[in-house]
Amino acid sequence: MTEEKEKIKSVGTHNGRFHADDVMATAVLKLHFPIKVVRTRDLEVLKELDIVYDVGDGEFDHHSIEKEYRENGVPYAACGLIWRRFGREIVDDRYPDLSDEQAMAIFQHIDLSIIQGIDAIDNGMRTVISLVPVMNIPTLISGFNPPWDTVITDTDPYFHKAVDVAYTVLDNALQEQASAAKAKALVSQAYAGRVRPEVLVLDQSYPWSVVLNEIDTKKEVLFVIYPRDGEYLIQTVRGSGGTFGNRKSLPKAWAGLRELELGEIIGIEDAVFCHPARFIAGARSYESIMKMADIAVNEPVETIKKGFLYNLKRMAFRKNISVRQ
Repeated sequence: MTEEKEKIKSVGTHNGRFHADDVMATAVLKLHFPIKVVRTRDLEVLKELDIVYDVGDGEFDHHSIEKEYRENGVPYAACGLIWRRFGREIVDDRYPDLSDEQAMAIFQHIDLSIIQGIDAIDNGMRTVISLVPVMNIPTLISGFNPPWDTVITDTDPYFHKAVDVAYTVLDNALQEQASAAKAKALVSQAYAGRVRPEVLVLDQSYPWSVVLNEIDTKKEVLFVIYPRDGEYLIQTVRGSGGTFGNRKSLPKAWAGLRELELGEIIGIEDAVFCHPARFIAGARSYESIMKMADIAVNEPVETIKKGFLYNLKRMAFRKNISVRQ
């Protein structure tokens, strides 16, 4: 870290009720600098600070009539403006061994997967509606505000608790993406060296899903095998983006079985389990997991009943929601 970055930055945002926008922007700055946060709307105080955001009509305040928009139409909020300015520097500083292409991919992924959703909601955009309610980052952070029926004038302690959570979310996401970037070459190498087209065997539990969907353009790989915690696992391959639906599920006869009961069906002595949803199973030896892979590959393809997917799509249509198969 340079001397400039080691210097404590005085940063400022508005006081009172907080949102994911100003909270996550603070977390981004905290990743990059040692910071002292001042929460106020006093313009005389704000003009003395190093960085001001979400207030004050400056570079990182998005409340003007002329908003800035991304190419995809999502407007910037303070969080996005801060990430646009400092995000790539953060990636480069934390992971200097990554290539320029890898670093840019991480920078863009964080913007797409975390920052844009916060910016969109803060600007009043309607985001995806799900069939099942799912808590998102803005909802989670909003919950750190004091309840309306409490007499609390100083919200700063609550704000800083929310920043700590946002920091952890962002830090974890960066680590995950950096790890995936480093694993890409290893997964690609294993893919090129497959003995059987339908089975990808890894020597470690790499993050493989995204890479595989990029390189396996013919969708040949049905199952992935890797060691974990002293066992070997076989996992199904799902569609791109992690959508539901396996390219091929594990045999129906294995569903929900464990240990001896599962081993008797397969013909091995060290079976561990098969998940009831048939997307993952395990054994204690490499030989056994490879036998499970052979059986799974050779298992006749099931006739898929359209009932569940059909009804799900009908429900989605009624709610004006797009469901991908």
